[in-house]
Amino acid sequence: MSSINPAHVWIVDDDTDDQYLFEIALQRVNPSIAIKLLSDGEELLPALRQSVTLPNLIILDLNMPRVNGFEALEQLRADAVYREIPVVVLTTSSSYDDQERAGRLGANGFLTKPPSMDLLLVLFGQLAQQWELHQ
Repeated sequence: MSSINPAHVWIVDDDTDDQYLFEIALQRVNPSIAIKLLSDGEELLPALRQSVTLPNLIILDLNMPRVNGFEALEQLRADAVYREIPVVVLTTSSSYDDQERAGRLGANGFLTKPPSMDLLLVLFGQLAQQWELHQ
């Protein structure tokens, strides 16, 4: 048994199909990653407050009901306890304005959702390497 704790990745996306695909892709990249699925930004801060282990990375969609990705990011960065958690926006938007706004609000990255599973696997492999989500 390994003494190294698994990386924790939280996926915040209201699209259950995307959640499923992201979870599959992450597990293919590294089966030991612990994944938590949340359906919108309104769930994020309460879940963080209740969590024993903070995530190593949050993957955040922008277009969600109730509390969207921009609002969730703003709330997250306003709290000193969660300010340093890496957040990568993964959205259908490829808008430069959205990318700029996410950056101003403290996102560590901005990616457009790829159209295929093969490209998603490549993307998540790069994320795992960049954010050290190794086995």
